[in-house]
Amino acid sequence: MSNKGMIINECERMNAARRVFEGRVDSASFFRNIHGDLLISGVEAGNQAMVLDLFCSGLEKNDMPTILLTSHPGLMTAIQQKVSAHEIDCVMTSCSADKNYHPFYGMSAQQILRFVRMTAEEMGYGILTDQVMIYAAAVLNVVAAKYPVSLPAIVKLLNEDDDFISEFALQSGLSNVIADNIRANHEAGIVLRRLFERMEEIFEDIYAPGSDTKYNFQSGAKGNLAGMAMYACSCNQNIFNSYLKEEIFHTLKRVPRIRIILDEMQFVDENDELMKYLMQTRRQGKIELMMVSQNVREAMHGNAELDFPNVVLFHHGTPAATDDLSRDLFGSYQYHYPAPVTGDTPHILVSFKRAVHWQPQTEERLRVRSQDMYARPGLFGGTSDYLAVKTTANANVYLIRTSDFLPAGAGVPVMM
Repeated sequence: MSNKGMIINECERMNAARRVFEGRVDSASFFRNIHGDLLISGVEAGNQAMVLDLFCSGLEKNDMPTILLTSHPGLMTAIQQKVSAHEIDCVMTSCSADKNYHPFYGMSAQQILRFVRMTAEEMGYGILTDQVMIYAAAVLNVVAAKYPVSLPAIVKLLNEDDDFISEFALQSGLSNVIADNIRANHEAGIVLRRLFERMEEIFEDIYAPGSDTKYNFQSGAKGNLAGMAMYACSCNQNIFNSYLKEEIFHTLKRVPRIRIILDEMQFVDENDELMKYLMQTRRQGKIELMMVSQNVREAMHGNAELDFPNVVLFHHGTPAATDDLSRDLFGSYQYHYPAPVTGDTPHILVSFKRAVHWQPQTEERLRVRSQDMYARPGLFGGTSDYLAVKTTANANVYLIRTSDFLPAGAGVPVMM
């Protein structure tokens, strides 16, 4: 064997450390068999039939409650259709077509007062906020004397005037101080009513004013629902996400572990309360987190923690964007290749001929490059694009044809 052939064989042996192979699997089978956190990123992450497979696989496992937070109303419709057709059961959906969520139900007065203050700051009430908080604390005490405190219960009481509320406080056995705080803060009462009107707007896509469903993530998980899906978009995403953080916190006090699927969830900024809390509880093993986004870096405002044991990487908008994320997800390896080295031919007489010697050279390369994932030439034309998959099963990365992995659709829209 020539020197070049020996060098090529040696380079191939060393490059086997890349551990990238071709494979074949469909999304439904893949989701049913993986265990642990999952990250899906790339253009085809907007395929809602695939996300529906992901949600249904969580229901099939039946190992913990599954909560889906999505920004795609079409996915909510698809889930409701499956529920109506009895293809899945023990599932609750909260969206514009099914406004059944009960905000603040089961929360303490202190927690609710925090959201009152956040809303007051958002609406710019400034120096009036302290007086509003005194009035609000008194109102919450009055509500708690007769009913479980919640958004509809508070709004119902605020529909009455201050004289009625203060008299009701005294009839409920509360102190004169509480009644006086209501009577003496008429202007604060006007502001508080505006604040709760705003809160109802924040939850308007999942909550019907005045409804007393007693359903939220806490009651659903404790009531043995297998899955809960919510259209998680709001006119004030900051307050909405802070509320979801509190809901998930208290849900985890009722059940030991939950699975949370984030389908293009909207985070306000890198300090978003919900995002930071989910990352923290994921590290603590309290939740199984599954993130789906067409660009996870953009969705998380560059604050991405990418140490996910299971990964599905589709191509992104540009090869450079794909390569950047691939580096973080799959890493790189030392690529070895033969390179010619020219030297003098050993002999006694002078000669113009030059001998070519082959030596192994090394450079750092990505384990999975964007070139690996785009269409490849074939005998009868180009083959399908590929996606890259990593699981907890082993240290390999598998390239799978996108057309094999993604479901046919069956009427579920692909959101591009």
